[in-house]
Amino acid sequence: MSSNYRQRSVVSSFICTSPQSPEGLKFALFKRSQDVSTYRDISPQSAAKREILEETKLSDRDISILRRGKPFSLKDEELHTEWTIHPFAWQLKEGAKEISFDWEHTEFKFVRPEDLASYDHVPQLEVGLERILVSEETERGLKVLRDDHESGAQALAVKALQILLGMVRGSDLQSLGTSVEFWRELRWRAWHLAKNGRPSMGAAAEAKLFKTLELVNRELQAPGSEGMGIPLTNLRGVVESVLEYKIAEGKQSLEPIAKAFLEYVKSNWDFDNEGELPKSTNIVTLSASGTTHTCLSTLIEELAPKDMTINITFLESRPNFEGATAATKLVESFTDKSEVMKRLNIEIIPDASVATAVVDADYVIFGGDKVIPNGNVSNKIGSCAAAITAKALKPACKVVALFETDKITGSGFDSEYLTVESNDETDVTRSWPKDVRIKVQRNDQDTKIRVKNQYFEWVPAKYVDAHITEQGILPVEEIARLGIETVELEKRLFGDL
Repeated sequence: MSSNYRQRSVVSSFICTSPQSPEGLKFALFKRSQDVSTYRDISPQSAAKREILEETKLSDRDISILRRGKPFSLKDEELHTEWTIHPFAWQLKEGAKEISFDWEHTEFKFVRPEDLASYDHVPQLEVGLERILVSEETERGLKVLRDDHESGAQALAVKALQILLGMVRGSDLQSLGTSVEFWRELRWRAWHLAKNGRPSMGAAAEAKLFKTLELVNRELQAPGSEGMGIPLTNLRGVVESVLEYKIAEGKQSLEPIAKAFLEYVKSNWDFDNEGELPKSTNIVTLSASGTTHTCLSTLIEELAPKDMTINITFLESRPNFEGATAATKLVESFTDKSEVMKRLNIEIIPDASVATAVVDADYVIFGGDKVIPNGNVSNKIGSCAAAITAKALKPACKVVALFETDKITGSGFDSEYLTVESNDETDVTRSWPKDVRIKVQRNDQDTKIRVKNQYFEWVPAKYVDAHITEQGILPVEEIARLGIETVELEKRLFGDL
């Protein structure tokens, strides 16, 4: 961006029908009043929602984010201003109320994207539209990621790589005629899979997808390579090989994190006067995470033979009870080891009972689906309550976040990183008595009672004693450095799109 121009950011929102609807995706095109200025100096996603509410009366009850588009810039010579446009697509929910516009608009109609050129519209609207549209193949891939509520972040990242590999081998990309077209379309698809699949769990997928593209890019820039002059068949071969390699690598061992956690626990031991080990260690955890499972398994295998009792309390992790699932899985992994089982005590408690567990805890541990440069960690709902309660009731208890460095992402004006994922309210209400569910649904229609089902929340860094990764314990300064690297990588790969 030129420093000689004023920098301003605006949003461009497209209110859409579902891509899976019989007529496919259509968006609402509004005719503006002549009294309205084209540009407004506001911030991204939250501001977009506020604008929609102000101008159409549609709220969270009526719309949900379908996808975001990559921001783009344009210069207004007359105003000597460079605008950064943040495009968003919002999908109308089933049963959404009718759009009612304010004084800024005089009428609207739903139109197909391909018909936009037939209508008068604000400048560069077609550019924003192009950035929120995806191919049918990409939409199917996004839906697979969006609907996966079983896989952990790393498994989801591998799935994203597999989806991209399927696209490389599919007819859409096979039909492109030049290496330049192929490389451009491949990057667009990877960008959307990273940003619009499961954003709350997307840091690992973003890291793996972008590092895959970076490896391809290095191959293209290597001495003796042909760059974008490479024959298309050869480029496809390079991309396939790199994707296959990253998919295999993605199923990496979690042992380095587990070993780092074990060493951290040992470093905190208080030996008695005779140099004896502590008799027990008490751990509180929640949700289901491959990382925490591996760390706990390693700890148990190491300490139980030393006659140390390991007491682990799992919060049940409503609404889908992943904590209960994780507890049973951990027990099953030791059922054939009777000596270990004698030293292992596991209990499952309601999430609301967290205070009763942390008062006796030596450690509260949880995974991390996303970590930002200041050390804040996003994880399953309940993580923040567990961390804060532990620090309030037993300050000596160590709160530990366990994650791969792939989970570290950038933050800033564009990322809207504090946005949390909301999911189907029936996940919460299905365990309620039937008569209560009916009454709540009736009230909900009259906007009296709202049921919220947010899967993730942020744990502030000040409540985390240790961020443990495959590189060991990371200070916040190192997390910040890795976060900057992810931002710079994205700029290198997508700066020309």
